[in-house]
Amino acid sequence: MAVVRAVDSGSGIPLGPSVQALTPPAFPDGTSDPKVVFCAPHPDDESLSGALALRLRLQGAEVTNVAITLGSDLTQRQRRSTELEASCRVLGYKLVVPVASSGRSGFDDVNTESRQTRPREWADKVRKLTDIFDRERPDVVFAPHAGDFNTTHVGTHFLVVDALGIHLKHGGRDILPLIQTEFWHPLDSPNLMVGLSPELVAHQMTAIAEHGGEMSRNPYHLRHPCRLMDNVRRGSEVVGGQGAPAQQLTFAELYQVTFAKESEVVGPLGCARVVGPGELIDIAPLTAEFRRRL
Repeated sequence: MAVVRAVDSGSGIPLGPSVQALTPPAFPDGTSDPKVVFCAPHPDDESLSGALALRLRLQGAEVTNVAITLGSDLTQRQRRSTELEASCRVLGYKLVVPVASSGRSGFDDVNTESRQTRPREWADKVRKLTDIFDRERPDVVFAPHAGDFNTTHVGTHFLVVDALGIHLKHGGRDILPLIQTEFWHPLDSPNLMVGLSPELVAHQMTAIAEHGGEMSRNPYHLRHPCRLMDNVRRGSEVVGGQGAPAQQLTFAELYQVTFAKESEVVGPLGCARVVGPGELIDIAPLTAEFRRRL
């Protein structure tokens, strides 16, 4: 009952975007490695699935959120754009919104159906996302996994993979870490379990709540900690190994570390890692652990 009361008690918390811009905690200057690009299928995914990106930002990494779409409802896009800007301000992320061929902000019809049946439109999206990758030159990219249920999440996966293949050729790069996220459907083979402090989860929830219109429709922000708690149960054995002891964590997010290479994804690999909530994360050696298994 205490859990139910705790969740219910949050229903009265005012939702954003805040009339007066929230003051986030002091971030490092963002000039240190790595450069992180988080590809969010919808406004709010940057805050719902981006715990690892936020941890890296709090350590001084530069994080750029690429808002692949602003949602499918044209009448709500201005509202969602305003909420997204507020959320990224809380998270300390740079924000890039690609411009569709229609001239509108955010891509339309990012799904496998359009990839298969409208190749010219898809190629235009790939080219524009490639331009963003070429400009940002990320050290690591986040995107949903290919089975994440929602059609735009799945479409974003393939759009990112297609664009990264061209970006790697442009830059003479052979491989790039692609960390796959989950939200609507669990990863089949997560290989990275990232512990989260209560303070970081509260930071996420503050950013999520800035998406007031979406939270009014479905209170993801109130249920977010419960999902992260269940990740500890699942990740302890799915990442740690069947029958492994339960991790002594309260909150965790699960990811799959893979690598983009020539328009394909390499992995998951025979390597697994659990990162504690207070552990400094150096993403280069972390991903190198997985790359050594290639």
